[in-house]
Amino acid sequence: MKRLSESGIVRQLAEHKAKHITRRTIAALQRLTDCKLSGDDSVLANTWDEICAQVQGEESYAWDVYVETMKAILAGDVEELASYEREALWLQTNQGSDWDCEDEKAREPYPICNGDIVEYLLSDYVLTAADGWSNTRIRAYLDWSSLRD
Repeated sequence: MKRLSESGIVRQLAEHKAKHITRRTIAALQRLTDCKLSGDDSVLANTWDEICAQVQGEESYAWDVYVETMKAILAGDVEELASYEREALWLQTNQGSDWDCEDEKAREPYPICNGDIVEYLLSDYVLTAADGWSNTRIRAYLDWSSLRD
């Protein structure tokens, strides 16, 4: 069995937590069915469907509302993490990576920022998942959207 380095262990822990939080975020967005911005007559069943359709198609006028909703859900999960989990995730962000490359004597102690973690999870995990997610409703909506153009 191959042994991992310390940084490899941190990376695996962060990836495990990121995937777990992503699954929780998707499930929370799938439960949001009463505030669809695509309209009551839309084939899309929930907010997650709407996000997937927009990531794969075209962002709507209300894209910022979806982004804020995703960030709020992610922020709640990040707040609940143990400090070592939050640190492992933060080290995967651009800010954490930059900090890790600084001279140890000159850098400040872990300047962890939950906002950095939320942005990282949103861009690298949740929106990536949305880009690859499909179901009959999303396909039908994207087909309908392409016919309108």
